[in-house]
Amino acid sequence: MAAALYRDYIVDLKARIDDLHTNAESYQSYALTMELLAQKNLVSYSAKKAKGQTEGLSYRRDFTTGQAVRMQQESAYALFSGFFNLGQFLAFTGQGREQNAKQFAELLTDNWQYPTCAVHFDYRRKGQPKTASTRMHFVGLNGEAEATSYEQTARTDSLVLRRPFASVLFWEWK
Repeated sequence: MAAALYRDYIVDLKARIDDLHTNAESYQSYALTMELLAQKNLVSYSAKKAKGQTEGLSYRRDFTTGQAVRMQQESAYALFSGFFNLGQFLAFTGQGREQNAKQFAELLTDNWQYPTCAVHFDYRRKGQPKTASTRMHFVGLNGEAEATSYEQTARTDSLVLRRPFASVLFWEWK
């Protein structure tokens, strides 16, 4: 069975994140955490608003040297925006997390050939009665041909096959 494609989901997710980025004052509360694995680096971005207080932190960790460097939020945000503009996406189920962090990163990125991005986003707009939430992990690909190629090398239980997807670890919008 072929893995589910997520381009449409990413377009919607990017629109929501972009709206938060440009109109943060229209949100009652939010918590956004994104982690990008690419080119032997982990880039982490977090932004949070709770009880009227906002905070954010971004950093880059080099898997080769182990060094971590704090980044400007705007610079980190631009990297994630670039990821979301790729041509096609597959989602991970969360199965197979037995390796150490470096081995797991190499497995997900197919030895650093493809970037991956984990996103956990909870938000409530002002005036909305309830919170929207998603937690997913995607691999970014240039198109459907590359998605097919990636799927052939991935563990059979590691990719989402049917949408909408929900498990204890990952879920689409709820």
